[in-house]
Amino acid sequence: MPGLACGISIAGMSVTVSCDDARLASALRERYHTFPLTARYTFVVQVHLSGATTVSGGSSLLDSELIFRQGVLHLVGSSFAGVIDVQNATAELTLTSPQPLEDVEYFLRNVYALLTFRAGGLLFHAAGIVRDHRGYLFFGQSGSGKTTVARLSLHDLVLNDDLVVLMPTAEGWILHATPFWNPTQVRPTGPACAPLTALFRLVQARTVYAKPMDAGQALAEFVSSVPVVAGDAQLVNLLLARGHSLLRTIPMYALHFLPDASFWNTVEAVT
Repeated sequence: MPGLACGISIAGMSVTVSCDDARLASALRERYHTFPLTARYTFVVQVHLSGATTVSGGSSLLDSELIFRQGVLHLVGSSFAGVIDVQNATAELTLTSPQPLEDVEYFLRNVYALLTFRAGGLLFHAAGIVRDHRGYLFFGQSGSGKTTVARLSLHDLVLNDDLVVLMPTAEGWILHATPFWNPTQVRPTGPACAPLTALFRLVQARTVYAKPMDAGQALAEFVSSVPVVAGDAQLVNLLLARGHSLLRTIPMYALHFLPDASFWNTVEAVT
């Protein structure tokens, strides 16, 4: 039976990770120590490592095939097998990998994508930044500028420059930090949150301006930035409804920007 490696809490959702490899367990504790457990109820993840040469490097699990069967997510590959059963609050990953730390993180991202959706929220592929106690989302496909925007926000709180959690409350949607990162990104500092004020689809350009997006385009852009969930046909309608609900109260703009901090003047002007 694997021993406890670490516990993680994101937006009040707690996960415990057990691992049968001492070196990997130590690396997991170090990586996630700034997001410690805050709840007694936890989702249980078991990791079985059958071979590894290092605990860092790149991620082979990124090449996995994701298959949903009756609400259970299966990650399939030649050197690993993963199962995420959100209904029963359990997940298991067995792998042989030269970069197990990155592979486990990718697995945990999938866990939190489904766990968050079940809790009524969304894991969202974006940079989340807090300025003057207001939360802003900057999103787009890889290379659109999420990390650039985060690094240009020197005096603001960067919740994460790649993945954030959105949770609904009676007062509106709340933007939460996550601990997920890689060496090319801004490392998250710890749990934090802020009310979500607006979403900005990043467009690299020669002039800076923001243009409101029409409802259909905004919903399409929004759904395309929610990882994992749309792979389950049974969840697609609920995902669309959730996105529509959020966009009824939170505006989305196409933000044309330069690689400098001038975009903040436009962001503040429209919000």
